[in-house]
Amino acid sequence: MIAERELDAVEADLALARGRVIHGRFLEERDEDPHELALFERAVQLYQMLGDVRGEGESLFWVGIVHQVARHDNDAAVPVLTRSYDLAAQVGDKRTMSDALRHLGIAEHTAGRLDAARERLEESLRLRRRSGTCPAWPQTWLA
Repeated sequence: MIAERELDAVEADLALARGRVIHGRFLEERDEDPHELALFERAVQLYQMLGDVRGEGESLFWVGIVHQVARHDNDAAVPVLTRSYDLAAQVGDKRTMSDALRHLGIAEHTAGRLDAARERLEESLRLRRRSGTCPAWPQTWLA
């Protein structure tokens, strides 16, 4: 039983890592690999089964990314990104919270809701600054 749970945890981590590598390739080539979404969904399933809320939230973020970035489908992405944020908030995972808020802000911007977009993007940046993971963007981008 313990060995199986440990293997499930390794499989979840591996599925998440493989999906991220495939997504990186997508960003370079702009050719969607059908395995990407399946890997992230498998990671979600395994983390959920293991009761790993942090892992589930992070994996859901990547499911949302596939829908938003690769498939240009904010209708599918927003509920998943919202759930990702909620789970990350439960366990204090500021990195995933920030990532989810950033992409929720992008969805708001795309929908023309600029005030809501700005609010989400600013909160994303605040979380990144607090967690020390703020990218070195030019200050003019933050003005």
